[in-house]
Amino acid sequence: MYLGPIIEAFGFNRIIFASSSPSSAKHDSVPANWYELAREAVAELGIDQEGVDAIFGGNAKAVYGSA
Repeated sequence: MYLGPIIEAFGFNRIIFASSSPSSAKHDSVPANWYELAREAVAELGIDQEGVDAIFGGNAKAVYGSA
């Protein structure tokens, strides 16, 4: 994956996770699966919990406001 170089180049405070399943995707390809896979991949890079939480919600809340 390209996550390591992306996080190194931009820092975790400038990344927002987003996903969208293509309409042609099989029913077993659900966004929750991609979310967990991506979250595990970021955590495996050694990013601390604060950084993981920022990428997977905190940064979006900061940019778009909380709902």
